[in-house]
Amino acid sequence: MFKRFIASTSSALFISLAVAAPHALANDAEDAQMQQALAALDATLPGKLINNPYVIKWKTEGPDQRSQLVEAKGGPGGMAYQVKVKKSKRQHWDIATRIPMSTDVAKDDTILVSFWARAAKLPKGKETGKITVAYQRNIDPYDSVFEEQIDLGTEWKLYNVAGKAGRDYSAPKSNLNFNLAHAKQTVEFGPFYVMNLGPDADPKKYMK
Repeated sequence: MFKRFIASTSSALFISLAVAAPHALANDAEDAQMQQALAALDATLPGKLINNPYVIKWKTEGPDQRSQLVEAKGGPGGMAYQVKVKKSKRQHWDIATRIPMSTDVAKDDTILVSFWARAAKLPKGKETGKITVAYQRNIDPYDSVFEEQIDLGTEWKLYNVAGKAGRDYSAPKSNLNFNLAHAKQTVEFGPFYVMNLGPDADPKKYMK
C-alpha cells in the first residue's frame, strides 16, 4: 500500500535546484498552497514527513562530476536530477549529493527514507550502479543514523533505507547524503521522502 501510494503521488511532484526569488504577493498564495499540499501528503505517509518533496534543493560536491536537471521519460514527476561521475574515487563520499535537513531528529527516533533512483549509465562491465545513502551529521565525527550501500538498476525504482538515531541530530548539522564515487557512472534521482517514525517503530512494514 505504501509503495503504491508513493508511486501515484510522485507523478505530481516538482523537483528544483533552488527556490525561486521571493515575490511577496505571489509567494503568500504559493506558500499557502504548498502547506496544504504538504499537510495532505503528510497525513497519508507513515510517521512525520520531515522534508519538502515538492521542492528539493539538489547540490553535488566533489571533482570529476557534472550535475543537471534532465527529462525523465517514464520516471516519477517527469524530471530527474542527474549526476555524471566521470571518475571513481578512493572514498565513495568524495563525490556526493548532500541535502540539508530542516527538522531536528531526537535520540531513538526511527528515520525512513524512500527515494526514486536509477543508473542511467552503468559502470563498465557491471550490471548495476552503486551508491551509498546516509543520514549523517555534517560535523566531526560524521556519525550517521544509517549508512547503506545500494545497487541501482537501469529502471526507475523506489528504494527504502531506515535506521534508529543513537543521539540527537540537529537539522543545521545534518544532511541526507547520496555518495556516488564508487564508480564511473551516471545516476538519476527523482523525488524522495524523509519520514520520522518516532521511537520504537518498525520501518520494515513500510518497506515491502
